[in-house]
Amino acid sequence: MKFFLQGLDYQIWSIIEEGDLLVTNEKDKWTEDDKKKISLNCKAKSILCCALSKKEFNCISTCKSAMEMLEKLRITYEGTDKVKETRIDILVTQYERF
Repeated sequence: MKFFLQGLDYQIWSIIEEGDLLVTNEKDKWTEDDKKKISLNCKAKSILCCALSKKEFNCISTCKSAMEMLEKLRITYEGTDKVKETRIDILVTQYERF
């Protein structure tokens, strides 16, 4: 995913890792740079949504930013650090019993 997004536009991966590019102007006062930032934010979210199944999409559909979407997917599939440690302990115990 990282390489794919960087290949499309390096800033898209930055948006996902660091959060949306901020636009402080009101919509009627947007400059071309502001419009580009908004466009990149939308592209990042769109690419993530298109790469997901319906079930995964429903899981992240309420997220406001691409960064939040990816973090929710990470937690869903990888779990938190504590969950990872618990899984490792369970697997080691199962191995020792075997």
